[in-house]
Amino acid sequence: MVHLFSDKWIEGYAFSVHTIYSIYTGENEYGHPQFDTKRSPMGELVYQLKYKQNISVLPEIIKLLKSDNTFLEYINKDFVIMVPATNKNRKFQPVEVVADAIGKEFNIKIIKNMIEADNHVEIKQVEKAKKIDILKSSYSYSENLSVNKESKIIIFDDVYDSGSTMNVVADLLQQNGYKNLYAFALTHTRIND
Repeated sequence: MVHLFSDKWIEGYAFSVHTIYSIYTGENEYGHPQFDTKRSPMGELVYQLKYKQNISVLPEIIKLLKSDNTFLEYINKDFVIMVPATNKNRKFQPVEVVADAIGKEFNIKIIKNMIEADNHVEIKQVEKAKKIDILKSSYSYSENLSVNKESKIIIFDDVYDSGSTMNVVADLLQQNGYKNLYAFALTHTRIND
């Protein structure tokens, strides 16, 4: 597992890196760049689930999680809060289907709609400073009385890139009195953040 460092949470991990390597191989007939990409096993599964909308890989994701003792120890918390989806045009939301599967398999309560995205803008290509401002203005918090302020909460996302999204979610939770925050993502796109 790969550490996710932030002063916003007690501890954070990604299960693995997303991409092992990606080498530019030229352009296709339409002038689009082409790459020879090798993903980690979890990276390939996340890619298939998220970008190819292939839900049949979900059992393999859970199988990989179950095979890792560090993850099995780490998941032993009170609640998982999902990072809100920014792309609402998918057949299903990858974070939600994985969170639901984690909840069932590892007997942990999944909290939905405690943090919501009011403005569903895709922000992948936005620079970090602007990304944080967009997220702060578009995310909102809703009280959930079943989640005690002292509960151990995992903030969950499928892919950890710059950390902006998880940090904004953690800020919102901290502003509303939650102290025991953890972070978990299936993959991390970069090692040297």
